[in-house]
Amino acid sequence: MQIKFLLNSTTDPGEALPAMLSISTFELLYGRWNTILHRYAIYYLQDENAAQSIVNDLFLQIWSSPRNVENIKNYLFRSVKNACLNELSLLRRTPLRYLESEELIRASDSVVFSINPQVSSEKLDFLQKVISTLPPRRQLVFRMHRIEGFSYAEIADLLEISTRTVEDHLSKSMSYIHAECKHSIYEKLTEA
Repeated sequence: MQIKFLLNSTTDPGEALPAMLSISTFELLYGRWNTILHRYAIYYLQDENAAQSIVNDLFLQIWSSPRNVENIKNYLFRSVKNACLNELSLLRRTPLRYLESEELIRASDSVVFSINPQVSSEKLDFLQKVISTLPPRRQLVFRMHRIEGFSYAEIADLLEISTRTVEDHLSKSMSYIHAECKHSIYEKLTEA
């Protein structure tokens, strides 16, 4: 398996997981996906401990009985989703419900993206502020695509919307962000 896939979420999600994993490769896999999968499990279970248990069980399964996997990203998310649904049906918890947009946004805010040292924190703060003013659903789609690196199809599948709707959300998000940035620059120029 190419190590760059584990470190970079924008790499082709079709990367394969080999049948045998080295310890360093496994650590990279765990480090890259643990937090995201944990938040995804919380989305279904509404229970932090149960979610962490499911994610840990998945990684234990990968370590103890490795297998060839064609698309690691899809495999991990499908495995967590199926384990969560199994957990819900076994424990007869409250019925599975769709989270409100605000709850989905909190779940998607788990990814910490690397910050280029040359970019000032003021600019990043401004960008985060602009992103946070987007409508909740649009904000979620934007974060999933631009920050977490999900493809249109993956977002559509996870949120159960069409890829065209994903495209629309992203297009409107980018237009809004560009307009806000232009407005901010204009304000700063006129203040001087």
